[in-house]
Amino acid sequence: MEHNVGSLDRTVRLALGALLVVVGIGAVAGVVPLAPILAAVAVLFGVVFLVTGYRQSCLLYLPFGINTSDRQ
Repeated sequence: MEHNVGSLDRTVRLALGALLVVVGIGAVAGVVPLAPILAAVAVLFGVVFLVTGYRQSCLLYLPFGINTSDRQ
């Protein structure tokens, strides 16, 4: 798959993804006061952000023709 996620976009996705996963897991463990459904959603979105940041490819960018990648 073609890269369409640039360096700044990738950094934000990786940082936000890690934060969401940590908050979601913390909520499941009872450390962070958050409803269980919101904890699951946070983990799910966090994993999606981590994967798209790691792979540098976002499927939602394709239909809109968005490309923040530095590569030509």
